[in-house]
Amino acid sequence: MIDEGVRNMETALGIDPDYDDAMVYINLLYREKADLQDSTEEYARYTRMADEWVRKTLATKKVKAARRPNQQ
Repeated sequence: MIDEGVRNMETALGIDPDYDDAMVYINLLYREKADLQDSTEEYARYTRMADEWVRKTLATKKVKAARRPNQQ
């Protein structure tokens, strides 16, 4: 179910690469997958993947904010 969720969010990102909500959900899905792992190596692997999606999300939000006209 988690893998299906990741695939669905990746499909959404294929449609809109700036869809930061999908990035957040991928992060959460990988954290859930990490919690289900038996080995510390696999836990760390999925946690690193989740952290990378956090970085991508923050970078995307920064770019989107820079595109917005100044609101006063």
